[in-house]
Amino acid sequence: MVLDQLAAIWNGLLSSLDSVPEDSIAVTAYVGGTILVLWCWYSIAKRLPKLIGGVTWIVLFAILATPTISEGVNAGVAPAIFGLIFGVLTKEQPLIWSNLSLILFVTGLGLLIGYLWSKYSESRDTTSI
Repeated sequence: MVLDQLAAIWNGLLSSLDSVPEDSIAVTAYVGGTILVLWCWYSIAKRLPKLIGGVTWIVLFAILATPTISEGVNAGVAPAIFGLIFGVLTKEQPLIWSNLSLILFVTGLGLLIGYLWSKYSESRDTTSI
């Protein structure tokens, strides 16, 4: 009796999930997972020295959030680190270098923005005193 009720509830849950498009589930899981990991890392990084915490957060962001240029149905959802790993496993040099260059570009851009932000906040703090 209870088992039949649980089976009916589980069947209703699974049938409601079937009505949601597959792409939106993948994007939601990717974005939600990235935000959750970055939020957890932020709680660790704020205990580190500012420079180390900021740089590690930017590198983790670049690894998780840089989109890949791989081919496939859900390739636009996958981070570039998966394309990089796939390129290393299949020994495809163009795939390795293209995904690695994207990750390094996002890292460099983040480091530049972080540097400019630290200089801005430093000058803002000295002018208010």
